Amino acid sequence: MREIPGTPVKKILTVLIVLLLFSVPAGVFFLRSPVLVVTDASFKQLYGSQRSTVALVRNSLLLFRRLIPVPVSEQAGPDIIALVVERAFYSPHAVLFPKRYFEGARMYRDRKPGVPVLVMWGRNPLPQVFLQEPGIVFVRTDNAADLYRAGLAAAVLARETGELLFFTDGSLQDQYRQAFGRGLRDQGFPGDPVYLDAFIDHAFYDGIGCVVLVGPATGFLEQNLEIPVILFSWIDPARTPRTVKILFDDSPLAQAAGALRAFPAEGEIFLPSRAAVLSDRIEEREELRKLRALLRRSPAP
Repeated sequence: MREIPGTPVKKILTVLIVLLLFSVPAGVFFLRSPVLVVTDASFKQLYGSQRSTVALVRNSLLLFRRLIPVPVSEQAGPDIIALVVERAFYSPHAVLFPKRYFEGARMYRDRKPGVPVLVMWGRNPLPQVFLQEPGIVFVRTDNAADLYRAGLAAAVLARETGELLFFTDGSLQDQYRQAFGRGLRDQGFPGDPVYLDAFIDHAFYDGIGCVVLVGPATGFLEQNLEIPVILFSWIDPARTPRTVKILFDDSPLAQAAGALRAFPAEGEIFLPSRAAVLSDRIEEREELRKLRALLRRSPAP
């Protein structure tokens, strides 16, 4: 190779090698068939535009393939939704549908039987008849794991002297209450939580050390009381009061990578939420490290 005046050949070779090392993986990344995730304007508004972008990039890197959002109209019928997804990419690696677009997922499955279809079902019970649907895998939230971790964290936030309130929409099964209680006991919390209907305002909050919100207890959040809150929601943390310390997110963007890693599977997949400690709202660094560690723990079998 003829040497360029003032530029050593070794430097040119080094630059070429570095460019090659980066370009080959990038080329493979973009050549791989993407994963499509069905979304809409309401989700983007709730989740936050910047947060959605970060989640898409994170999932894409974890899967080493692009995760591409497919926006649909919330007023569109299942046939239109299936058609929009079909036109988004001819042969995707898989398609993720939120629970509310289940009928669109069924129609897409019928039109593209060779493409894996996952329905992100969330926390609610799944009708057993749906498990007979061929070609569809249901991704469900592991409520037991979530509530065990929430119990561990609540015990830390409530300290040892505070009472603990748990707002639920009435769908909390006994086994999940037991998982939450086990988390409290494993972290040394001496009392029992008080379970309340999420639609009923609690009259007194004196002596409350922590509040867990699984149901839509917006009335409590609007009061903006100085009580640490563990919130189960898809909402952008920036839109919550600073009293929210921990967020459990089981949205499609939170569970996408885990669902694709667990696939293929038949029937259903259980995945925990993506639990995040809002670090700028925790004053003590030692408490922050402890909470992060606890949120990675799993209940004993």
